[in-house]
Amino acid sequence: MRVAFQGDRGAYAENAIAQIWRHPVEAIPVPTFAGAVRAVHEGNADACVIPVENSSIGKVEAGWSALAAHPDLRIVGDTLVAVRHCLLAPKGATLDGLRTASSHPVALVQCNRFFETHQWIKPGQSFDTGGAAREVAESGDLSRAAIASRAAAQRYGLCVLEEGIQDRRDNHTRFVAVVSQRSQLWRRTHAIRGATSVDEDDPKQIAEATRELLGQIVERNSLEVEEIVSVLFTVTHDLRSAFPALAAREMGWVGVPLLCASEIPVEGSMERCLRALVQVEPRAPRPLDTHVYLRKAIALRPDVAVRD
Repeated sequence: MRVAFQGDRGAYAENAIAQIWRHPVEAIPVPTFAGAVRAVHEGNADACVIPVENSSIGKVEAGWSALAAHPDLRIVGDTLVAVRHCLLAPKGATLDGLRTASSHPVALVQCNRFFETHQWIKPGQSFDTGGAAREVAESGDLSRAAIASRAAAQRYGLCVLEEGIQDRRDNHTRFVAVVSQRSQLWRRTHAIRGATSVDEDDPKQIAEATRELLGQIVERNSLEVEEIVSVLFTVTHDLRSAFPALAAREMGWVGVPLLCASEIPVEGSMERCLRALVQVEPRAPRPLDTHVYLRKAIALRPDVAVRD
């Protein structure tokens, strides 16, 4: 999963990505909002995050303008990111020795009170908070500072001279997650298939095979239990000793609707086979196409089966 964002490493947009996508994704830094949106439109990224509103300044016009330029995109999620601006400088710098503090224009506006009380420090515009931190770190100039997050300080080896210099303590920005309607990522509900087999009609074997199958479906699709809407199990007519749903309950899937049914007894079909259809609704858009076939059930779908 490739997610574009405006700015450099250490930008607040990276926090938005981490809050929306809890599983690992590839974050792609882009210089402008228009560039981040265009990356999705042209297929160079699967999604992007764009800031659209800030508690201090209101609507982020540049973000909305970038989205308006591509009506084929869809907003599929959002998150609020706490914005706690820090004054960052190279090691050895002092507050009295600073002459400039650079950041994104929106961030500078959020720190008006700081500049009013530190008039010897002049604001300077940069394309991004993370980019400002990187530029200050690369310069090594003890008279230059950046306004960015503590995460940016850690990334670029800068010192935090002051923390929380924004005008409002509750400063936060709303980011939206955006995908192309030409992709399938905008779909809210997905279904994942799986199948496995047992050697005998034995409750322990059915429970073990069910746990293995569900565990592999969750792992290979980076699922959380909260994202699972329901599960339909089917078993062949030679399996009567236990319900697969019982094993799912014992795994902790107590809030997930589960249903067991019998497979159609077609002549010549696989014996002692257990199938599952897992309906999921991801909290963040991502590809979910890893169907899981284990044990002898690999023969049912050798084209998608993964052999361990």
